[in-house]
Order: sequence, then structure tokens, then C-alpha cells
Amino acid sequence: MPEGKTWVIRNGEVLLPDGCVAALDVQIHGGKIAALGPELRAGEPLEARGALVVPGLIDLHTHGIRAVSAESGSLVEYARVAAEAGVTTFYPTLFCSPEQAAVHLRRHRRETEELRLAPQVGGFRLEAPYLAIASGGSAGALARIEPQTTRLLLEAGGGLIKIWDFSPELPGAPEAIRDLSKRGVLCSLAHTRATRAQGQAAVEAGARLVTHLFDVFYHTPEASDPDPDIYAPGLVDYLLIEDRLVCEIIGDGTHVDPVLVEAAFRCKPQEGLVFVTDSNYGAGFRPGRYTLPGDLGEVQIGSPNDGVRLPGRDMILAGSALTPIDSFRNVIRLFGKDLATASRVWSANPARLLGLNKGEIAVGRDADLIALDRELELLFTVAGGRIVYRRASASQ
Repeated sequence: MPEGKTWVIRNGEVLLPDGCVAALDVQIHGGKIAALGPELRAGEPLEARGALVVPGLIDLHTHGIRAVSAESGSLVEYARVAAEAGVTTFYPTLFCSPEQAAVHLRRHRRETEELRLAPQVGGFRLEAPYLAIASGGSAGALARIEPQTTRLLLEAGGGLIKIWDFSPELPGAPEAIRDLSKRGVLCSLAHTRATRAQGQAAVEAGARLVTHLFDVFYHTPEASDPDPDIYAPGLVDYLLIEDRLVCEIIGDGTHVDPVLVEAAFRCKPQEGLVFVTDSNYGAGFRPGRYTLPGDLGEVQIGSPNDGVRLPGRDMILAGSALTPIDSFRNVIRLFGKDLATASRVWSANPARLLGLNKGEIAVGRDADLIALDRELELLFTVAGGRIVYRRASASQ
């Protein structure tokens, strides 16, 4: 629909902020939700015909999708493809050396005119360089925490770096987290062998997110651990009960066993979990072998829940093969939660964490919505009041 035009999503079953589903129309004007109610007629109609209308999906952690890389690809194309997976906001995630990241950040800003041409991009995320363990990524991407490196990346990001990952055991981590948090950057704990005390120090410095909980988190005993027959709590135990932290889950059942997913749901408060894809180039492709851009080379794609794997490195995981709509469905079908919970971990919680006017269907919120049929297949995606994807069989 043209910007500024008033239009109405009609005859949908709308998920409301209280978790209830109601037969309502959604009026949209100026990129915002202008009204909710039965039989709204002021505006051009978009027929939903009994479809579920839920908030658009927000992916805080994504390296690639199909043939598009968050580093070397076009963010305009990334946004187009992501819309086909129900995404209305995403944070392209870089895992490369500081010098490479600076080049990518400057290019993305230039090509999108400071993200104006890719409004679904909420900002950038740096998973590297401040990590202790590369895991499925390239060890050449890692670097010591140094003021000049931080300045290089901040300048290259032009104020658009919104999330920055840290291993809390690295020298200088608390100080860097404190400084970046004051600048409004959300700092996340990641890829670590840290002790519980080191994790606590990072939280006290301002860290408020945990990168893919349970993945690349090693149990490191404290110096004062008790008798060997007594379980000694480690960093992950602390992360599960620290209410100041929101924890990410890669919701494919492979990166995190469903038992651990359930433990996280039971330990964290309602606002304390977000689901992410950690998707790589190839996510959304059919099963097969593909060549990644960058340093990772050939990868194997199985099912969406099997992950992106590296044949040349004993089939280790290099990221997930999920798309956001895959993971949204997994919350319901694989982990046994309801529609409201799936929406909370994929929309409301990430919006709240980043301070976005999104994530709920309510008057005044950004008009970021998706419509699903009864099989939870995507019918259309609306971002900022614009239809950015419509399934070929979905008609007005």
C-alpha cells in the first residue's frame, strides 16, 4: 500500500497483547496501527479471511539467509528474502575481523543510505571480535579488547551498532561493556569458559543479553569449588536465575536439547527469553551442499532443524539453518508452547529489550504484522505499514 494511505486488514483472528485471539480488523495509517475493532471500513481492505494475524518476527541474531550474507551481501535483498520468512525487523550479525567488519559496516551504510533503503534493519550486531572461542566461526576474526579497535568499529558503524557480544573472561571486558552500555549499545555474553564470578562482573558492568544460551558455554569451576562429589554451580546456572539478563535460544532442537529449552522457560521470567535463528547463508535452502561466502567454505544443509554444518571440520555446527518462521512454528510444535508464547519470544520480548515500538498489535504500535493460515504457513508480511511479502495464492 502507498505510504500515508489508510487501509484495513479485514476478517482476521488477531493476537492481542494479553494473549487472547479476537476476530478484529486492523486499521493502518502512516505506518502505525491506527485502530482495532470489528468491521472497520475506513480504508482500503486487505482480506485476511480468518487467518491468524500476529506481530511481525524480530530476529536479533542472523548471519545470512538463503544466498544472502549479512557481511558481503546486499541488505536490501536480505530484507526482501527475510520478509518471506515473516521478519519485520532484523539485526545483521557480523563475525569477522575488526578490519573486515569496518569495511562491511561502511559499505552497508553507504549502499542503504544509513539504512533508509532497508528499514527492516534495526541496526548491526557484532558477534566477533571480542570472543575467547571461535567455535564454528573463524579464529582469525577474534581480537583482544583494545580502545583503538573499539573506536574503529564504532566509527565504522556510525551509531548503528546496536548489539555487541563479549566473552566476559577477556581482559578489559567489564570496562568495555560499561563504556558501550553507556553509549546505548546492548552488550551480550558469548562464546565463553568464564567463571560465574566473571559473568557476574560483566552483568554488573551492564551486560543484559546472553548469546545463544547453552551453545559455546563451558562449565568452568570456581577456584573455591566444594568437594568433587558436590555439584558446583557454574556460569550457565547463574545466567538462568539472573533476572537482569535476557537469554537467547536457537530454537531448532539441535543447538539446544528440548529438555534444556524447557528448563530455560521454567527458570526465566516471561520477558527473559528471546528466540533467534543464528541463521547462516543457506538457511531456508533445500537440503544439499553449498559454498559459503567468507572463510567457512563448503557447508551441508539438512532439514531446517539440523543446522548448517561444516563437512571439512567433522560436521560441526556453523550456525542454524532456521528461518524465523521455522523457529516460530517450533515453539509451538517442537517445544509445546502456545501461540502467545511463540509471539512473545519472537516479537514482544526482543522489541522490549531493544526499546522498539513493535512486538504487539495495539493502537500506536508500528504496523509490523504477519498473517498465517491454520497450518502456520505465511500469507503476508507487513513492515512499517507496507506489504513487503504476499504469498502468490494470497489475494486481496
